[in-house]
Order: sequence, then structure tokens, then C-alpha cells
Amino acid sequence: MKKTIIALCLVFTLMISVGLVVAEKQTKTENGEAHRYLVKSNNGMLKMMYGIQHNFDNGFTTDLTQGQLKVLEKLGVEVEEVELYQITGKPTCNNDGICDSGENPSCVDCKIGGEEPIPPEERPCYPSEQKPYGIVMVNGGSGGAGVNVTVLDTGVYTDHLDLDIKLCKDTTKRGIKNGCSDGNGHGTHVAGTIAANGGNDGLGIFGVAPEANLWMIKVCGNGGSCWTDDIATGIRYVADNGANIISMSLGGDTESPLIKNAIDYATNKGVLVIAAAGNDGPAEGSIDYPGANVKVVAVGAIDANENVASWSSRGTNDGDYIIEEREVEFGAPGVNIESTWKDGCYNIISGTSMATPHVAGLVAKLWRGNAADTRAYLQELARLHDLGITGDDTATGFGLPVAL
Repeated sequence: MKKTIIALCLVFTLMISVGLVVAEKQTKTENGEAHRYLVKSNNGMLKMMYGIQHNFDNGFTTDLTQGQLKVLEKLGVEVEEVELYQITGKPTCNNDGICDSGENPSCVDCKIGGEEPIPPEERPCYPSEQKPYGIVMVNGGSGGAGVNVTVLDTGVYTDHLDLDIKLCKDTTKRGIKNGCSDGNGHGTHVAGTIAANGGNDGLGIFGVAPEANLWMIKVCGNGGSCWTDDIATGIRYVADNGANIISMSLGGDTESPLIKNAIDYATNKGVLVIAAAGNDGPAEGSIDYPGANVKVVAVGAIDANENVASWSSRGTNDGDYIIEEREVEFGAPGVNIESTWKDGCYNIISGTSMATPHVAGLVAKLWRGNAADTRAYLQELARLHDLGITGDDTATGFGLPVAL
């Protein structure tokens, strides 16, 4: 009886405390002062009171203020901070509108087309090249039929004439919602490099594998920030629904346990995961997660002359052609890349974000029926086009894979 009374008192205290901080949570979230946490409990009352962003085996994630954290601490509930990752594209223009090699990330006025989305009834603009140099370098522009490629990013402009989106979901809201609108442009750009199909008129831009099934999961906000629980939920969702490939042009300095577990889950289901190495180079070991995860293919950036971009993150390779933790696996075009954009037209930007979809597209184009054989085949192709010292160098790993 005594234990029951104590438990009821704790519940009553919790209800009062949560009621007192609900308004604080709403205000502080709007001001950007609340943070995302994994609450390590599956208590139904806690979920009801705090709200659920996503459910996981060991608890649920939600946005909490310091006041709410103190309440949970008093109740003896363990919480863990959720990491915030960033997209790894670099808008690269000089003030005169001429795009450079990626050293000036402040200007975004590189668009070939208008500012606002244009209805797709007729083609409003044309790419400067239908097959940008990166697509030519990897011998892309065809193939990928029947292969499901997922892009976890800022979403996509679904009405772009050159894109055929087969799946469109959003994990940035609570749960998994329909829709994947892109207020940033980054996700639309990545999608185009993978699978732009030139449009019904054949006058648009082409990606590496235009016949691939393009799945889009919005896991990042319009500002380019990506909560790792949203990413992990996206990974698990597409793994359960038959994805062959996951492409993530995003990352952070530390490994997220939620994403690590989700990658384990996806790779056990036969999914090949590709991610950007990051834009923190040239220091050795500057590679970002999830690219640094040994189960993930990490991609660095090169330019049209096969020079490594100075800002492309480096791994800690030992030159033995064996991929281990914190190693870059491939180099791919990532400087001044033209692709589809959120206004229905085109944009030129740089970053390992732009290198990653070249490899994801190649995986779709060259799919060997399973992830292990396909990864081994791309490594074999890259060794034929080594970009650095003999062995897997810190900047580009095995080299640049080129379709035969």
C-alpha cells in the first residue's frame, strides 16, 4: 500500500511539473533553446505528457527544456542528448556570380533559373549541360532500372520536370508523414545527380542512373540541420520497405548511437549505405560520421581535373586496400556540380554532398544483386582509376569508380 501511494505521488508530481513547463517548452522551442533527447523509458504516461518524435527499442525521442530535464532527473529517468548533423553541400559563388572551387561558402546566387518554383506545364529553363562533367567522368547517364535508391536529405521539389519521385516521406515531424517538400534545395540537387532523367522532352539534365527508382525521405530542416533520430527513423523505414541503397549527404563530428544502430539494421537487411566524408579537410582524420562508420561507403570530393578539393575531409587510411573505421573509400566529382534545384531549374554548388550521389548513382547503375558484391565491384573499378598514392589514400580511398 505504501509503495502504491508513493508511486501515485510521483505521478501527480510529474503531471503538475509537466503542466508547468508545457508553455516553457513551446516558447523555448520556437526560440531554438529546447533540445532533442532520447528518453530511455517506454512509460506510456511520459510519452503522453512529453510527446513522441520517434519511438525506439530503448525509449523515445522528444524536445525538452532544462525545466523538463530536471523533472525527469528527479524521477530517475535516464536521458541522452540527440546529436544534430548538417548537410554537407557548399554553395560556392563569388560576388560576381562565378562559381569557384568551394572556398567561399557564403553566396548562393548560382541558380540557372528563377527564384520561385515554376509550374511544370512547360519547361521554364534549361541546364547549361545536359550531362554535367561529373556524370561524364563516371560514365553515367543510363541504367539503374529496378534499383531502389533512397536519398535522406532536405526533401525534393517533386514537380521538377527531370525527376520522377517514387516515394516521398518526412521524418522531421512526429512520426513518418507523407510529403517531402524541399525549402533548401540541397536534397533536390542530390536527387538530380543520382537519377535525373532529362524530362519527357529529353531536354533537361541527366543523372548517373536515370532509370533508378528514386525514394526521398526528408530528414533535414530547410536550414540544413538534421536531427539524428529523424535520420535513424528514415534509415529503418526504407530498410523495411525494400531499399537497395541509402545516400546521405550529411554528417557530424561524432557518431550517433541511434544512426549506428539503424545502419546495422539496414546493412543486415542487405542495404548498401553511402555517405559524405565531410567538408572539414584537409586535416587527416577529419572525416564525418556516418561516413566514418566502417559499414558505410564514405566519399570525398574531386574537381573536373581530378584534384582533391582542399576542404574535402580526409580519413586515416593505411594504404592496404582494406576499409576500416574512419576511412574514405572513394573520390568523386564534388566541385561546381550542376544539378536540379528547388525552383524547377538548376543550380551549381560544391561539397562532398555533391560527390556522394555520383557514387550512389553508380551503385544503382552497376548493381550486382546484393550490397557486398556491388561494393566489391566498385572498389575494383576504383583501383583502375587511382587518384592518389598506391593503396587507399586518405582523401579518395581506392580512387574514382568509373562504369565500364
